[in-house]
Amino acid sequence: MLLGIYLLLLSPVLVSAGLEEYDEPFILQFINRSQTLDLSSKCKQSLALVYDYLNDIETLTDQKICYFESFATGPNDLFLSRDQDRWVYKGYECLLSAGETVYSKSEHPMHYCYTHDDDKDKRVPAFSVCIPSPCADENQKLLEEWRRITHPEATEPITFTACTRSRHEKQWFELPIPIADFGFNMALAMLVVMATIFHNMRGEDAKTWSARILLAFSAKTNFKKLIALPKDPQSCITCLLGLRFGSMVWTLIGHSFIFVQAYMENVEDFKESMVNNFFNQWITNFTLSVDVFLTLGGTVLSYSWFRKWLKNTSEEEPTWSSWGYWLRFYRHRVVRLYPAYLYTLLAVTLRISVTHFHPMWPPTDPAIQCPKYWWQNVLFVNSILDNQCMPWTWYIGTEFIYYLISPIFLVLLRKTPKFGFFVCFGVIMLSAGLNVESIVRNNFPPTQFLWKQPEIFNPNFIQHHLELYIKPQYRIGPYLIGILLGYQLARYQRIPVKPQQSNRYIITMWSVAFFGIFFGLYGLYPALQGWDSIAWRAYHLLYGALHRDIFSIGIAFLIYICHTGIGGPINVFLSSNFFLPLANLSFSAYLFHMIPVVLTYMLVPFPIYFNTQIPLFIHCFVQLLITYVFAIICTMVSELPALNIERLLLSTPPKTTLKPIPPTDSELQLKTSEKA
Repeated sequence: MLLGIYLLLLSPVLVSAGLEEYDEPFILQFINRSQTLDLSSKCKQSLALVYDYLNDIETLTDQKICYFESFATGPNDLFLSRDQDRWVYKGYECLLSAGETVYSKSEHPMHYCYTHDDDKDKRVPAFSVCIPSPCADENQKLLEEWRRITHPEATEPITFTACTRSRHEKQWFELPIPIADFGFNMALAMLVVMATIFHNMRGEDAKTWSARILLAFSAKTNFKKLIALPKDPQSCITCLLGLRFGSMVWTLIGHSFIFVQAYMENVEDFKESMVNNFFNQWITNFTLSVDVFLTLGGTVLSYSWFRKWLKNTSEEEPTWSSWGYWLRFYRHRVVRLYPAYLYTLLAVTLRISVTHFHPMWPPTDPAIQCPKYWWQNVLFVNSILDNQCMPWTWYIGTEFIYYLISPIFLVLLRKTPKFGFFVCFGVIMLSAGLNVESIVRNNFPPTQFLWKQPEIFNPNFIQHHLELYIKPQYRIGPYLIGILLGYQLARYQRIPVKPQQSNRYIITMWSVAFFGIFFGLYGLYPALQGWDSIAWRAYHLLYGALHRDIFSIGIAFLIYICHTGIGGPINVFLSSNFFLPLANLSFSAYLFHMIPVVLTYMLVPFPIYFNTQIPLFIHCFVQLLITYVFAIICTMVSELPALNIERLLLSTPPKTTLKPIPPTDSELQLKTSEKA
């Protein structure tokens, strides 16, 4: 009893996000008491050496400080909120205390172990300890002892524990599966080299099927595809090049600014700086970049589909029962996505995620999650389920679902345009209504708050992400706006003589585009600040329901303006040939970009201290370079060869006979962009 009172008198120090730290004597008391528990002799010996190790002359002061700071308790719901990065930060402090390096293992490896329960009341505390690796198998006993000392009132049995180690048991080059994956990648690279040499020696006139398939891997052929515009100038909406690359950069910057928080010491200063600056919303509201991708996806699909069937053609148009056509329609999409997707999934899971000497945070570590949940990604249902393997790829699964149902909207717009438009509009409004229902029922914020969560909203970040943010029924609006835009652009393309637009028309179009983009991007500020009244509550609700659609309408108007010849210098910039290869690489870049984001922060000295945003943008630039290097590799060995093989083996000869049409504005766009 007296010992318990004595321990409680050792006051913990409150730190950011509600976590409690404990001073050195308190933690040493825990280490000493733990040696009296029913533990293995090896674990007891390791615990007995902790004090001597931390005070050894060869142990850095930072290691000792990090060790004691890694012990913590805090509210259970912090593991579910955006502030969970403080638990991750504690984990990295523990790993740093072990003194591991890339080139040598520590003689005193550590495990960071924690316990929490998602189903318990948020006031029930969660716990974390930093223990010697020989005690890892007995972490539950040590966590129970830590809880007994810090919160003796908590008596519920511990049902969940997890640990991460300061060093992989074996490095990647000592394991058969990563070596096999590395060998597979080398084989693909050699195949590309052989195909390129064969192409240079024999040319493109291959007489056998095996030679043609080999040429599908030729870097010479595929590099030309990366940098060449389509032969038909009308088939390309050139301003999408700059928008696609810009959205990729925007996505990477947003993710980089999120994940740096787990490695940052003065994270509260960083969060305050991000949230309280009005113009920082282009970062704090960066999830709109996904809505740009969705809008572009719907636009490209619709524009290419309607361009074909609005022409005079002898080919029979597809109907609801054209099963062969729709099977080819879906087959091409799978061939477009699968090679790069599966290549990245294998590389990230089997090798890249274990390349660093210590693991990542277990709940988001592909090496841990993907062996269990890879099938969700392969079947494109990860956004419907738990989205635990490569969680940033939820967008790919969601867009694939939209592609599956897109014939409903395409055929309706083709057969009965007015009814098709009202169906699209009705689905957009239904999706907005579902957003309203979910926000009201769960008290969710208007969008994911990735830096600071106002108290007026439900703080359960994970629940919001899984139940609303990634689910297809809540995100379909921008995709349908893209489909309607593509339909309108295809109709505009068929007008032989384009009307001369008045200044009033041009100003109106630009005003709508500017308002939609500005409101969608910067209208989040009242919610970020937690402004709370009946009027502001109504505003938060309407913004959450409609801001993605309004933002996508602004993007759609911008695309229409640029493609119809009134975009001026903005269209010239977005249509620049400089963006062509970068836009073509954007799918592979998106698949891989999260690995450099995390890896660069793991390689720099820990912890990171925030002064200005400039060092973070330097990180982003390096991450972007690494991302596109991998994107080139992925595209050359998987994405483009697969499309080449599909064209050789599966495509049917074209049956269209087209009437000549006069030059169009899109041709003038291409000529202008080439000159620029």
